[in-house]
Amino acid sequence: MVNREGSKSMDRKKVLWLSACVPVKNGREAGTKTFFYYYEKMRGDSRFDIKMIAFCKQYLLEEAIEDNRGYDIDYIVYDNIPKYQKLINIESRYNPFNRYAGLIPNYSVQQLFKKLKSLKSNGYIPEIVILEWTQLVVLAKDIKGIFPSCKIVASEHDVTFVGYKRKAEYFKGINGYIWKFKYIREKSKELGALKHCDLILPHNEDNTDILIQEGINKKQIQWLTPYFNNMKDCHWNGEERSVLFFGAMARPENYLSAIWYIENVMPRIQDLKLKFVVLGSNPAEVFEKYINDEVIVTGFVEDVTPYFEKSLCLVAPLVLGAGIKVKILEAMSAGIPILTNAIGIEGISATTQKEYVHCEDAFEYEKAIRQAYKRELDSIGSNGQRFVNEHFSLEKSKNRYFASLVTL
Repeated sequence: MVNREGSKSMDRKKVLWLSACVPVKNGREAGTKTFFYYYEKMRGDSRFDIKMIAFCKQYLLEEAIEDNRGYDIDYIVYDNIPKYQKLINIESRYNPFNRYAGLIPNYSVQQLFKKLKSLKSNGYIPEIVILEWTQLVVLAKDIKGIFPSCKIVASEHDVTFVGYKRKAEYFKGINGYIWKFKYIREKSKELGALKHCDLILPHNEDNTDILIQEGINKKQIQWLTPYFNNMKDCHWNGEERSVLFFGAMARPENYLSAIWYIENVMPRIQDLKLKFVVLGSNPAEVFEKYINDEVIVTGFVEDVTPYFEKSLCLVAPLVLGAGIKVKILEAMSAGIPILTNAIGIEGISATTQKEYVHCEDAFEYEKAIRQAYKRELDSIGSNGQRFVNEHFSLEKSKNRYFASLVTL
C-alpha cells in the first residue's frame, strides 16, 4: 500500500484518533477549529498513517463525509438512536457516581468499544491512540486495556475540572452544591485518566501549571497553540464610539459576561454615549431583553474585521470559562486594545498595561474605557498584536507536537 506522498505505509506511525466531534472545515467552535487544523496537518504528513473514529450529530454527517472524502474515518452518530437505546443513557446522565463522571453517554461508550474491539479482532493494532477532548480522555484506562501496547495521547482542550470549579463558585444555592459535587467527581476522574496517558496536550501554558500542581509528570506535558484567526492584516483605528464584545451568545460564559457589563459598567459611562456592540449570533432568550439602541447584537457576521477596526476597545469581563480564550488571541492579533480579567487572560502570558489592560471590577473597566476614549491606550493594541505574533505560532506548535509523536 502506498500513501499520497508515495512512502510505504509500513514505515509510518499507525495512529488511531478518537474524537468527541467530527473534523469539519467550517466549524465555528474554537476547539473544533483547533482539532481540524492539527488533523489536517497530520494527515498530510508522510510520517503518520491515520485512522479516525469520530462522534457526530446527524445534521453534520453529510458535511463531515464531504470534507473528509478519501480519508479513513468511521462515524458514530449519537443523537439519532432508537428510543429504547436512549434508556441506557439515563444512568450516565443522572447517576452522580457514573464511571466516567457523566462526561460521555453510555450508548456512545458501548458503540466506541464495539468498534475498537472489532478493529483489534481484525488485526489492527495502533501504535498511538489520540483522545480528543476530556470526554474521551476519561476512557484512557479502558482503551489501554484494549490496546495494551499503544501509547495514549490526551488532547485536553481545557482542563475540564477548572471550569467545573468556577461554576461551583459562581452559582449559588442548590446549583452551587450540584456543581461542587460535579467538580469533585470530575476532577478525580480526569486526573486519574491522565495518569494512564503518555503525552498530555493542554492548549495553554496555565493549564500545564495546574496539571503539574495536581501531580502530573511535567515530562508528559506539552502545550499546544490553539488555532485562531490571526487578523494581522486588520488596521485598527478606533474611530467609532463603541465598545466591542465578541462571542457566541448562546453560551452562558458569554451572555452572562455581557449582562454583567451592561448592568455594572454601562451605567458608569453614560456620559460618553458609547454603544455596546455584541459581535455574536443566537443570543440566549435571557439576553434579548437587554438589546436596545445602546446594546447592539450583530448576529452572525461573515467578516468581523470592520468591527475590530472601528471599535474603541474590546471588553471581556468573563464570569465563567476555563482554558485559553481564542477570542482574546484573535482580538489581540487585530491590534485593538483589550480589557479583560483573570479568566479572560488565562493561558496568555501578556503583561497588563503593556499588551492588555487587566480589569476585575466595574471601576477598573470604567477607568480603562475612559482612557481608551481619550486614545490613551492606542499603544496597548499594537503591543498586543506584536505579542501574539511572537508567542503563538501555530507552525512551531505543530512541529513540536508531531516530533513528540514520532519519538513516543
